Amino acid sequence: MSRSVTQRSRLFRLMIRVRRRLVSKEQTGGPMRFSFLILLAALIAGLPVRADTMTCTTLVEHTDADTQNPWQTVNDNVMGGRSSGGSSLQDGALVFAGSTNTNGGGFSSIRLDVPRGAMAGAQELRVHMKRDARAYSITVRTNARSFGRRIAFRGPIEGAPEGEWGTGVLNLSNLEASIWGRKLPNAVFDASEVVEIGLIIYDGEDGPFEMQLSRIEACS
Repeated sequence: MSRSVTQRSRLFRLMIRVRRRLVSKEQTGGPMRFSFLILLAALIAGLPVRADTMTCTTLVEHTDADTQNPWQTVNDNVMGGRSSGGSSLQDGALVFAGSTNTNGGGFSSIRLDVPRGAMAGAQELRVHMKRDARAYSITVRTNARSFGRRIAFRGPIEGAPEGEWGTGVLNLSNLEASIWGRKLPNAVFDASEVVEIGLIIYDGEDGPFEMQLSRIEACS
């Protein structure tokens, strides 16, 4: 049975339960009748019903108990750029902050080693974070190389609210491979081989940035 048929079947059963409550309480108007009509309309239209059935494993988590910062900073200074940035532990979260300068690079990043195999089977990464208005991405690296250098796979963190704690998502199918900005369209990504994860800001803008991170999960 297809997923869409299963979802419509569940929606139909839910509609029946609402209808029974409506009839048993003789409620012919108000919120109950409105709910019934909404469900009926959704069923007729064949709208999808999303259920989160993914299993998530914590890759990174920061709490008040943390005393050491394991992240390594890599800014555009390695290629003559002028951006600044780094990370620190504050109030049970990792703070990634600095200022980017597009004159000579325009990026700031931090990296962290993770156990090989920790992301095996993962389809997406979920980032529990608080961010400003800037755009942030995740980088992951395996031991895959090109021209003698390790390939970086990068993708945008999407859906995280601005100015408050929330969850952003990186769909691993959206990763792009590159080496120092040079794209590698034929590079193959294997989630089970990831040995490093990172955060990067490289949005083509100048100025200060700051985001806070509490947890990163690999979900499959």
